[in-house]
Amino acid sequence: MKKTQLLKRGLLTLAATVALGAVVLSVPTPFSGDSVVAYATEETAEVSTIEEFEAALKNPTITVINVNQSIQFKKNITNIPNRDLTINGKADQGVVINSAHNSIYGKQNTKGTNLVTITNANIVGADSDGRFFTGGAGNGPSSYGWDVLAKDVTYTGARFVHLSEGKLTFDGTNTITTRAENAWVHDLEFKAGSTYNGIAANKDHGQFSAFYFNGALIKGKATGEAIIGDNANVNVKIGPQSTVNHYYPVFYDKVQKVDVGTGATFDVDAAGVAFQFIPRADYVNKVPTLNLASRSKVKFNGRGGGNYSTMKLQYYGTVVNVDRAAELVVTGDSSKSVIESEYKGAVINLNAPKNFEVANRRANSKLFYSTNTTINGTNVGRISTWNQLGGDYAAPATETFRGGKEFAVNFGKICNSKTLSVTGSLTGDQEFKLENYGKLTLAGGSI
Repeated sequence: MKKTQLLKRGLLTLAATVALGAVVLSVPTPFSGDSVVAYATEETAEVSTIEEFEAALKNPTITVINVNQSIQFKKNITNIPNRDLTINGKADQGVVINSAHNSIYGKQNTKGTNLVTITNANIVGADSDGRFFTGGAGNGPSSYGWDVLAKDVTYTGARFVHLSEGKLTFDGTNTITTRAENAWVHDLEFKAGSTYNGIAANKDHGQFSAFYFNGALIKGKATGEAIIGDNANVNVKIGPQSTVNHYYPVFYDKVQKVDVGTGATFDVDAAGVAFQFIPRADYVNKVPTLNLASRSKVKFNGRGGGNYSTMKLQYYGTVVNVDRAAELVVTGDSSKSVIESEYKGAVINLNAPKNFEVANRRANSKLFYSTNTTINGTNVGRISTWNQLGGDYAAPATETFRGGKEFAVNFGKICNSKTLSVTGSLTGDQEFKLENYGKLTLAGGSI
């Protein structure tokens, strides 16, 4: 028989008849004056009021909650028992869940992890302090016991979730708009083929990243990962209303690896810094890495300019890998640089990319602020360079070179873009001088 938990008003006793006979199911003490849960053997609850919603959340036998009418939180809903749970928001039927200034708090659990799936939901919260779900102890590190999967969710508020020790996964199509970060996470994944549209720091000149990786270290190491699945489409804007010098990027703090899958698109438009690995000596793999799989397209744009670079590779030996037919475009408007790698030893590996482009819209400004950084090129065709004109660089390239089978450009004596050496197959009619350029493009294949 269909095992559905019915939520009724008033005290009641439900008699359920099954093939083996009649069973009388008792009703628990109501949590409020006029709303109780009638328990059947199924783990699904059909709810239409906030009281029914709270009762279902607190009932450990319920694993599916269908929200059939719009509801608004009146308070925090705390001590949610640990179990896997699905909340179906029925947004396609016009249902809205308003968490206001409140949140659902999952009970702390250091011995295991449960998954909350939020699907087909339109959720709004106060932009000052509203968030929908808080996992574990609450606000910050050592908040254990919960992961969240969001599928086909629209959220507007302060933050979507706090999961400092959990993983946040997006599937389907999701639109998250927040005054602060989109979420706090330990790990983050965008499923293959999914679409994500995120806006963070959407009021005033607030200083927020899109995702704050603020969980605890694991065995003394920063282990956070962001995974963008094959053919996923991830678009993030940070401070779209602002052009001041925003510091915080798309991912901030304990993230040590970012993987962009085959055919995926990752587009970040920021008021200042768009992408960053921060300087910390506890990365689990010793050096942080950004990996672009074949045919992926990544674009980082910084609008604010000033002294803030669009891309900051701020740890020794940071590695960027761009695979076959992938694109990495980094643009900015900064008197300092577009890409900053002041900690020596950063490496950008280009394996027959479709396009690697760096451009600075600020006239008379350089592309790199670096120390002992290397660009390695394999099977690169045309290399085009422009003087530091600024603007959109609509004019033809000032100089062109041929990359060839394999070359390396080492640059940045001490926090600058001075070319130190060019080795391998790179050739041209002029001397390659990275410090002179305001735009640079490299394309894979023959010319």
